[in-house]
Amino acid sequence: MSLFPTLMTGPGPEAIRPCPILFRAARGLTLVPGQGIVHDFGLLILGQRILAAGPHAEVLARIPMCAPVGLGQVEPRDLGEVTLAPGLINAHAHLEMSHLKGRTASGQGFLAWIKSLVAQPLYQAEPAAMDAAIAQMQASGTVLVADIATRNAGLAAERLAASGLWFLSFHEAIGQGKPPAALPPQPGGRGRAAWAGHALYSTSGQVLARAKAVSNAAGLPFSLHLAEHDDEVSILDHGGGPFAEMLAARGIMKHFDAPGKSPVAHADSLGLLDGKTLCVHCVKVGDEDINILARCKAPVCLCPRSNEHIGVGRAPWEKLMEAGITLCLGTDSLASNQDLDLWAEVRFVKERFQGPLGLTRAVALVTREAARALGVGTDFGTLEPGKIAAFSVMPEDLFNLFERADHAVAS
Repeated sequence: MSLFPTLMTGPGPEAIRPCPILFRAARGLTLVPGQGIVHDFGLLILGQRILAAGPHAEVLARIPMCAPVGLGQVEPRDLGEVTLAPGLINAHAHLEMSHLKGRTASGQGFLAWIKSLVAQPLYQAEPAAMDAAIAQMQASGTVLVADIATRNAGLAAERLAASGLWFLSFHEAIGQGKPPAALPPQPGGRGRAAWAGHALYSTSGQVLARAKAVSNAAGLPFSLHLAEHDDEVSILDHGGGPFAEMLAARGIMKHFDAPGKSPVAHADSLGLLDGKTLCVHCVKVGDEDINILARCKAPVCLCPRSNEHIGVGRAPWEKLMEAGITLCLGTDSLASNQDLDLWAEVRFVKERFQGPLGLTRAVALVTREAARALGVGTDFGTLEPGKIAAFSVMPEDLFNLFERADHAVAS
């Protein structure tokens, strides 16, 4: 069943567009397991669903079998010398911070960044800045975004609903207050609302556990910033350090007792880790932490360019991948990134990955694996019959980067 009620079968956009469309492109990456690049690619859609995908000639031959009778002639659209991929999924963004682009410290570590962040009008969200950020995501091929908001979830959901994007609106539980008893109010448009936890040091274990339980009961994912920086590790290990002092001065850690564990181990001890908890960042994880994540089947969202901007280091991408953990990518916010372009994240990872990283595996980070991590694989992540008819166009220079790398390895 679809996570989004608006995508369930029944009367809908099909009634608006009665004519199937056959897209043709030089190449297609379906991301269906076992399939590589499909040359002379065809994609047949009707309304919001894919009817067929594969070699253009084969899709053309299947039209009489898969296109409903009486819907008129198929409309052909030749996209030319491009590479189609599934619509991109941004697994972690903070649209409420869109007005803070270029206004935070860069490359100086988490404490310097957070100090520069809280010195800004942090929660005075600007609708125009949100709209510009959303437009940027759409222009680069994003079709679904998991947005996190502390104070402005309603406003962000309103802007996302108006844009036509599919979205998960994560309301961030933070502090030591009353644990949530129900789901947040559901947004309009193509969205669902769920709970997220800010972090283990800023939110009580009781609040996190309850937010997680409410999300699980509704079949919704839960998101948690986890093991992002050294200051977080220090706080959970012994409760000290400059960042802890800053939080205490703001009344955030009044009743905090350091568990003496790593962030991942502590999250596990609280019962927060399972296949529906998206662990965001995971920069500061060791081998035992990776083993825990793999055992719990907890997916991980990497935010590589955000981590570099802040100066917290980079996650052990290669070890996480080798452990079989579901990995996806997020841009984080414009307060810690120059744009919200997921193709730029893929390029960043490809250029710095230690070892081979093929085209399909890399694109999976922002399509199939992201859909799996967020529990939306029924509708998104691959180009195949029954999925939502949402696709993206891979930048030519990025496709060529992978082609050159593959050629160099083969040589």
